[in-house]
Amino acid sequence: MRIKASLIIFALLVGMGTTVTADDHKEHNKKMMDKKHDHAKEFSKYNLGYWDANACKRTSDGAGALMATTGYLLDQSNKLREAGNESEANDMFAAAERTSAIAANVASAFSAFCKP
Repeated sequence: MRIKASLIIFALLVGMGTTVTADDHKEHNKKMMDKKHDHAKEFSKYNLGYWDANACKRTSDGAGALMATTGYLLDQSNKLREAGNESEANDMFAAAERTSAIAANVASAFSAFCKP
C-alpha cells in the first residue's frame, strides 16, 4: 500500500515538473529588462518576479491535483481502518499528511508569484 501511495504522489509531481524554474524566471526577467522603449525601461509585474499566466495555471492545477490525491489517500486510510488494518491505515494517513503539506507549499508559491 505504501508503494501505491508513493507512485501516485510521484506521478503527480512528475506532471507538475513543467512549472517555472528559477533559471527560466531569471532569463525572462533579463529579456524584459533588455527591452527599451524611447530610452525608458519597460516595467511590468514580470520584472517584479511574478510568473506568467501559463505557469500560474499549471501551479494551480498541480495544487488541486495534490489536494484531490490527499482526499483519496484519506478515504483509503478510512477504509483500511474500518477493515481493521491499523498499520496500513496509519501509513496511508501519513502519506495524506505529506501530500497535503506539498499541496499547501504549491498553493503558497501560487499566492506569492501569481498576482493579477
